[in-house]
Amino acid sequence: MNLSRFKYIIHLIISLINLGCILTSKTFEYKYENPIYSEITYKNITISVNYSESYKNFSRNKITFQGIFKDGFGIERGYIFIKPQAEEIVKNLFITELKNSGFTITNLPSNDNPEIEIQVNQMFIEPEVGFFVIDAIAVIDINIFVHFKNKSFKRRFKAVGEATIVFQPDYFYQLALDRSMKNLALKTIPEVISLIQNEQKDF
Repeated sequence: MNLSRFKYIIHLIISLINLGCILTSKTFEYKYENPIYSEITYKNITISVNYSESYKNFSRNKITFQGIFKDGFGIERGYIFIKPQAEEIVKNLFITELKNSGFTITNLPSNDNPEIEIQVNQMFIEPEVGFFVIDAIAVIDINIFVHFKNKSFKRRFKAVGEATIVFQPDYFYQLALDRSMKNLALKTIPEVISLIQNEQKDF
């Protein structure tokens, strides 16, 4: 058996295993849970967390989606829809992690408190078809603005999450998204907290 025929058979097997789960579009509901930062060290600091609705989802044939399914041959088989919207997901990440670190969170901006503004540039999930396996890849790209009374700071962060699809592809797409969000928390939360600490004199 030559290499190309062997590769074809492998992809056919993978495709048949996953076929029943990826012929139609799916909607995933995601909530950020199990915060990484748990040491309560920032009591008596109130901040607000909000977002700007500037994110544009991917669209095709008037269908707006946040990801795509592919079979073992790399052929698209459906769309992924994520609920709630990307901005709400990231906002919940910040609220969960900052509350767990001891901050008091309010939805009402005030000159007396720092404000975190979230701007989502991209949130997308898709498979990467390899020789033997298919990996689910989730990418999140955001801008973070931290506003104080007399100044503002902007930072851009990008995080990726991966999960090798073994069975039940739906689960691994959601796992990839969760891993990307945990990686985003690792990158953003320490820097945001550091900014707030350094600028406490402004509020």
